[in-house]
Amino acid sequence: MTKENIIYPQITAGLIRVIGIFNYDRNFEKSIVKNGFVNIPLSAPQFVDSTKQFYRDKYYTEFNELLLTRNGDDAVKSYVKEIQMDLNFKKGIENIGAVVKEAEIHLFDGHIGVFSLTVEPHKWNFNLVSDLLFCLKMFSSVVVNENIQLHQWVSKFILNGVALRSTPEMHVESDDYSGSKFKIFSVFDVVEDTASSSFQRDELLYELGTGSLLGSLSDFGYFAPSREYYFEIMQNRVSAFNNWSALALLDSYTAIGQDILTRNGQLDGMKLATYTRQYFSIYLFNLYMKYNVFRFNTKFKEDPVKYKMMFEDFMNNYNFSHISFDFLPNLIYSKMRLALGVEEEIKSFEKRLVSLAANIQEEQQKRQALLLGVISIITSIGAAEPFLEYAESIRSMLDLNSGLYYTLVTLLSVLVAIPILAFLFPTKYKMVKKKIFPNETAL
Repeated sequence: MTKENIIYPQITAGLIRVIGIFNYDRNFEKSIVKNGFVNIPLSAPQFVDSTKQFYRDKYYTEFNELLLTRNGDDAVKSYVKEIQMDLNFKKGIENIGAVVKEAEIHLFDGHIGVFSLTVEPHKWNFNLVSDLLFCLKMFSSVVVNENIQLHQWVSKFILNGVALRSTPEMHVESDDYSGSKFKIFSVFDVVEDTASSSFQRDELLYELGTGSLLGSLSDFGYFAPSREYYFEIMQNRVSAFNNWSALALLDSYTAIGQDILTRNGQLDGMKLATYTRQYFSIYLFNLYMKYNVFRFNTKFKEDPVKYKMMFEDFMNNYNFSHISFDFLPNLIYSKMRLALGVEEEIKSFEKRLVSLAANIQEEQQKRQALLLGVISIITSIGAAEPFLEYAESIRSMLDLNSGLYYTLVTLLSVLVAIPILAFLFPTKYKMVKKKIFPNETAL
């Protein structure tokens, strides 16, 4: 069955955000303010106190002050700007049009920024939305009305020239950890009538979230996933109530449901804020975690001790097991964290830290042994004086030439030392013996 034969539900309201990571310098914040970005308000002025109380009652203090009320020591600095700019793509022979309604920029500690574009298609239907999401996800999608790639469009019109991709002339650090795709955060409020349509919410979640062709799950063709892969992907499904479901993946978070953005057929401001402020903030935080831990893993070899300390400080500040007093934000948080592979990155780094600790201990033991050896040599110099006097008296008694006598004494000492050293250091002795006599057959 192709997408033309499937009856998809009507979209009554939607939210599409394109998200990417970048690095910024100390002058960037001033430049975006000069360019028209303003602080994201907590709420309308008359609701500030009640909104603060709501966040305090619902979310743990550390997460709340970091991303919601944004009044902690390391709070994210969040800015917004109305854009109203056209984005036009071409996919095959189809023209895909949309409008960028606004842009947000979130500045985290460590000069790591996250931008998001709120994009609205010219028409809210799933066939158009599917093609639009595919184009919005790719760095290399060409914005035909500007004749530049999407990542260049973002750099030019949103980030004041901050590059997102490396070139032969310039290295962009964030490009090392972001791959070639933007992240997509999307929510669709729909009119569901499963009794009179072939629509299945989970199938649509999979196809939109993975960027698959609409209808690919139903046509059983070459583009259809295997049954095993489908069920593996759907382990990241978020479902708490019958009226909606969501799917968290590595590069997307997609939610579909009835009355999740609207009330009585009209867009509801409080429901919209649940996704644009609360759940989107959870996604931002997990993305920030993923980026940092992945960066620590990648750069670890450059300076293991330095990145060990940075990792431990970062984990002490940001590794939250839970973020809320309520079950649903914690459920969404854990699914997003799982889909982004945050735990896997953390475990990988911790294994490297165990190996590093063993190496450091071994190096310390070597240094201690060397120090003790030096001290022993220094101590033995004074103790050797009576022996040298005794040896000289024997030489005088035998009336031997000094050169010949001490050569014989040295050779005798070496012959005596070899079995002693072989007994004390058997492994080293075998290694040396193997190098000297490589063809000797072991008995």
